[in-house]
Amino acid sequence: MELQNVPFCGILNYEIGEFVSINMTFLNPFVLFGLAAAAIPILIHLFNIRKLRTIEFSTLTFLKVLNKNKIRRIKIRQWLLLALRTLLILLIVLAFSRPALQGNFGTAGTRAASTLIILLDNSASMELHNEQGKFLSQAQQKALEIVSTMQENDEVYFLRLSDLPLATTEEATRDIKKLTGLIKDTEISFRRRTIDEGLRLSSRLLHQSKNFNKEVYIVTDGQSSTFSSSETKRTTEEQLFEPQVKIFYTQLSRRAGENISIERTSIPPSLLQVGKPFTLNVVVKNHGTSPVSNHLVTVTLEKNRVMQKSVSLGVGENATLDFLISPPHSGFISGFAESEDDAFEPDNRYYFSLFIPAQVAVALVSAERRYSQYIAAALNAAKDVNRASPMEVTSYVPSQVTSTILSQHAVVILSGVKELSSAQTEILKQFVATGGSVIFFPSADTAVVAYRYLSALGISELHTSRSATSFEKVDLQFPIFQGMFEQGVNKNELSVESPHITFSASPLASSALRQVISLSNGTSFLWMRESGRGKILGVAVPATTDWSDLPLKGIFVPLLFQSVLFLSSPAVTAEEQVLFVGERLEFSSIGWKRNSAVSAAAMKFFDTERRLIPVQSYSKANSEGSSVIMFSLEQTDQPGINCATVQNDTVALLPVNIRREESRGELANNQQIDEVCKRLGIEASAFVFLHPDSDIQQTISESRFGIELWRYFLIAALVVALIEMVIALEPKQKIA
Repeated sequence: MELQNVPFCGILNYEIGEFVSINMTFLNPFVLFGLAAAAIPILIHLFNIRKLRTIEFSTLTFLKVLNKNKIRRIKIRQWLLLALRTLLILLIVLAFSRPALQGNFGTAGTRAASTLIILLDNSASMELHNEQGKFLSQAQQKALEIVSTMQENDEVYFLRLSDLPLATTEEATRDIKKLTGLIKDTEISFRRRTIDEGLRLSSRLLHQSKNFNKEVYIVTDGQSSTFSSSETKRTTEEQLFEPQVKIFYTQLSRRAGENISIERTSIPPSLLQVGKPFTLNVVVKNHGTSPVSNHLVTVTLEKNRVMQKSVSLGVGENATLDFLISPPHSGFISGFAESEDDAFEPDNRYYFSLFIPAQVAVALVSAERRYSQYIAAALNAAKDVNRASPMEVTSYVPSQVTSTILSQHAVVILSGVKELSSAQTEILKQFVATGGSVIFFPSADTAVVAYRYLSALGISELHTSRSATSFEKVDLQFPIFQGMFEQGVNKNELSVESPHITFSASPLASSALRQVISLSNGTSFLWMRESGRGKILGVAVPATTDWSDLPLKGIFVPLLFQSVLFLSSPAVTAEEQVLFVGERLEFSSIGWKRNSAVSAAAMKFFDTERRLIPVQSYSKANSEGSSVIMFSLEQTDQPGINCATVQNDTVALLPVNIRREESRGELANNQQIDEVCKRLGIEASAFVFLHPDSDIQQTISESRFGIELWRYFLIAALVVALIEMVIALEPKQKIA
């Protein structure tokens, strides 16, 4: 097997038939610059050689009779010492440069120490199987085979995908028993991590290793969403891996599986009342390669199946099913939508929750009684001697508008209130930003009134119109008209009884303003604007008979009653409240039951198994500039309904679901793999695809470097040093 050589190293290649193929390289090549030191003994020797002038002395002529053979021996000894000292320096430098032999050594069986990283995919899709069995079981067997190749001085890091960004083994280990236990104990996890993240951690771990043989083994089913995330925005290339690092990639799956998933659920704007039906939207998608017919989808509330539908889907198609559901009681209600069993079960269920208030707390704020009498009568009209009213109305004057008062109510009705102080305006803005709602009725004063507190909520100045007018167009699809008319009546053919209007005040039309009822003069009679997480519903006439006879019309009571119900329905399915398994959970108190102390100190959070999880809180500015209290807690392990309580009172049910990326079933293609390798600095020749049926042990044996030679060079240096010491000893002169 031909391997890529290290480009910056000097390499000696020897090939002898088919039995031995050897490449020699140096693990610390920069030490080779020290070979220049071998010239030091030679230079010293040359400097000591001096040409002497010969002067004859008759008295010394007897020295000529010295044995010429003895002089020759002295010169040979000097040259031998020079050679030994030069060789000693060469051997020491070569030993520190760590020479190694790469290749197949026949039956030699010796090789350099190795650092291995086993990156094991235990994501939800590993629950799938083929004819060889479950992918996770196959992956565990492959990992055990890799561990069995360990020899003395080899070290292994074991990384489960679910443990990222941390390593499963914090330090490299040589304990085969420990590794075997960790691999066998690996279970499916719903935490979503990617191979891309695992490779980044692998590069950091390998940089700590002193071994030359560095190998990463990726064992996965090969899902595209698991290899790298579509959210990865890095475009610059990073050189994270040394050229000699080998990446072995084993893809257990060969084709996308058949799978139908529940993608999400949502509740469109509705009037949530006990016993009154609302619509639950369930999105179903076919991720498989074949069309499906009559696939069953069921909705369960409070552990009771309430409705079931069937759906047929083509390849890659999705559909939205509408379930009409009646809440069985007030308070918190949890449930889930579920499709029938298929090959991949984790995405067959999607959890949701909602809150039905037993009573809607309404704050009626007016400066004079005449602005509140008709409103109070309309909202109390539903009182029954046998049951409590769905509305709890409390009257206040403008000076009583405080944060404490507003926090106790879901809806605030401002009737004939011309001004609020700057502090009260900020309190009102915060109330709306955190999910509260406002109904606005203008004052009957025909003079120009600023209503500056409306400007703080993003509503332009009101413009008055002194002309007789009436309803021109009514948006009957708006939720407040839900159930207002008899069933079977075509809403497109309905005409809503219009009051007689002589004077009106409404803001200018804008994209942020929804026109619910328009007047014949082109202005709005009933309009709505969302601000933060709350809503403002405005009426163009006061709740008196000064500008119109609206309070005397039959539509006034149901219109006001339904408006309060609509505005008090919490937006529990807002995007920012969608939580996923395996991720840090961050959420706000928007949509929670009001009149509850929502602080991290007072709140207790329980996961699906009723385990207590620590919670932190912090303030966050929203798009409207108001601050919202956010809560944060560590990731959860299982999908389901989580519960937040304050003093044993449930203040929220939070559904946690698995991300649907695992549902797609698409396998990573060569282009995606090449892009990740290029981005991480992995050479194409260093990335090796392993067939699931290939012999991993043989592949590992063929890919590794054979022998590190530094020990042998060091031993040779010691031997040479000993020989030099013996030869360098001056022989003792014998005295005659």
